[in-house]
Amino acid sequence: MMRPSGILVLITGVVCQLPWQKALAGSPHIPQPWRAEAVVQGRDEAYDAERFLHELTFAHQAEAPSAVENGIRGTGGSVSSDELYYDFRFRQDFGFREGRNGFLLDIQRSEDLDGAYDRQLVGFRQNLGERSELWLQGDVFSDKAQSDVYFSGRHYLNGRKGSNETSWLHASWIIPDAYFNDKTSTPDRFTREPQSLFLQWHQQTELRQSTTISINWSRESEFVSRQENLTVASDNVRAAFDHRQQSGPWALSIAIEGERSRRQYQLQGPQEGQRRDFSRDYLKVTTSARLNEHRLKPRFGLAYIHLDERGFFGRAIDDTGDIRRREPVVFADITLQASAATTLSPALYLGAPDIRQSFDATREDNHSGFMGKLALPLQFRLSATDRASLTLNPTFYLHKAAFGGGNLQFHWPM
Repeated sequence: MMRPSGILVLITGVVCQLPWQKALAGSPHIPQPWRAEAVVQGRDEAYDAERFLHELTFAHQAEAPSAVENGIRGTGGSVSSDELYYDFRFRQDFGFREGRNGFLLDIQRSEDLDGAYDRQLVGFRQNLGERSELWLQGDVFSDKAQSDVYFSGRHYLNGRKGSNETSWLHASWIIPDAYFNDKTSTPDRFTREPQSLFLQWHQQTELRQSTTISINWSRESEFVSRQENLTVASDNVRAAFDHRQQSGPWALSIAIEGERSRRQYQLQGPQEGQRRDFSRDYLKVTTSARLNEHRLKPRFGLAYIHLDERGFFGRAIDDTGDIRRREPVVFADITLQASAATTLSPALYLGAPDIRQSFDATREDNHSGFMGKLALPLQFRLSATDRASLTLNPTFYLHKAAFGGGNLQFHWPM
């Protein structure tokens, strides 16, 4: 599935672009502001039957850094003969004046259900006393009309920053394309400007237990794109819950994330006066248990994806469709110590998805029945001190005789 040129691009991106979480950069545990290209263009592909199975098998092998820690973390893999799923993040708080201030750098590249995106946040942190911080960040472009502004605050409820037992509340107010109407050289305009709000509660204890709850809300906005001959009003809510704990010899985890999006399109040009709505309801649940005290460290888990999308998908696909996906997957893996610095973790993923997908301009693309993959991630520990690792993860289909895609992961807590 992955051509040699694709492997070269992937290795170059993950390893050489280091100015790059178990959470992804696209996770709702990270602020996800409104994006013009998401509501105007939408994603540029109709997912095939194996799409979400690929993402599950390409999940990060290493546990840390999480969505709320510093570090470099990337995963990328082939999801078709000409498409890569690609997610990386480089987050670092460069503290100075004994940590009372900090320069913030947060570089992200990922994708969500509306397609791929890049962010390069730069900013500044100012401490207020021992337990509170104020952040000012920006996703800055040479085209000033595209720059986003982030105002954030974090308050530590107990413990201190960097300790093994702490909890906090974090809030962000984001103004996407903050200067668009004043700075754009295009005929496009906001008639109702977007704003995005992010709220997070995080708790971590000495008992190796952590919980994170996050909510992203982009209130209703309206954007007139004369270049694409449409007006679109949209609102979006994304939320996530993540809990991990050690219970005797078992390491337990559960992660839940969901999205509710609504859009109303008024199409112009050849489709003058046509109104087309769009709705999305998405839920993903992943839970697992690992027996750490056994020499093979066996893990058992269950994942479930529920996706309903209906209506006009944006100018990239430029079609009206109806998608219904119900995808339960059970998975299991073991860890084999190949050498002092190398581990192999064979994993099985067995699912029975029910997929109903159709677009007005194309035939239906449905699937019902067994689907599975075998993954053979080989992890190399690059530095025991830094906990840095590189993982090569070839996968193979079980429901057909074919290569299931190559995956490369890089992990470096900082």
